[in-house]
Amino acid sequence: MTKGEIMNRTQKIILSILLVSGFVFLMATPLLATPVGAQIFYYTPTAMANGNIYYTVRENETCDSISYLTGVNIDTLRTLNDLDLDQCRFLQIGQQLLLGTVPTPAVTVGPSPTPTSNLPTPEPIKGYGTLCVYLYDDINGNAMAETEEIANTGLAGGEISITNPDGSFLKTGTTINTGEAVCFEEVPEGEYTVSVAIPDGYNPTSGQNYTINLKAGDTATVNFSAQASSTLPLVNEEGNKSLFLAIVGGIIVLAGVGLGLYVRILRRK
Repeated sequence: MTKGEIMNRTQKIILSILLVSGFVFLMATPLLATPVGAQIFYYTPTAMANGNIYYTVRENETCDSISYLTGVNIDTLRTLNDLDLDQCRFLQIGQQLLLGTVPTPAVTVGPSPTPTSNLPTPEPIKGYGTLCVYLYDDINGNAMAETEEIANTGLAGGEISITNPDGSFLKTGTTINTGEAVCFEEVPEGEYTVSVAIPDGYNPTSGQNYTINLKAGDTATVNFSAQASSTLPLVNEEGNKSLFLAIVGGIIVLAGVGLGLYVRILRRK
């Protein structure tokens, strides 16, 4: 065999090898290549409300692929879902596989709270005021406190009484003639009835009872009046004089009548 024949045969062998290698490469390329737009799934487990973690089976998935994807041991996966080998190979799309259970926190029940009894409603704090009583000599009897009747004067001996409606508060005193009112301090705010008994020798010219509503911090003065009863005998004395004059006048009239009758009798004789 000549040198030229050897070279031709060698070239044919090399060419054949290249053709076979190219064909094999072309056949293997689709199997190794990742299809364009292929979706890659990432699994993030999320526990349900009861603590169970489930995986939803997709197309062409088996227990092996799910174990590889989730990291759950295949034996554990089979035990949790009661699967045999054949069932692991032929899973249904959408099938729910239990991967595990997250322990739920235990709630420790403490003692029941002790009910608080209703506390009494505190009564509001009441303030205090001052209540004064003044009795003056109502000279003209008009029941009006005029300047000359109340200036530096007053009637002494009037008995004062201050009471509240339920009778729990009572203050008494006596009026004075110094021109000043009789005052009672630290009187709780509220409604009171003030009364004065007029002293002997005087007649009341105003009411003897008065109701007042005292407020905290106030100083209230209640005025009463009376007139001397000495004017009444004067009226009686005038009446007595009139009666006396009427009697004297009657006697004079009778004497005149008698005298006239006597003169007539004398003339007849």
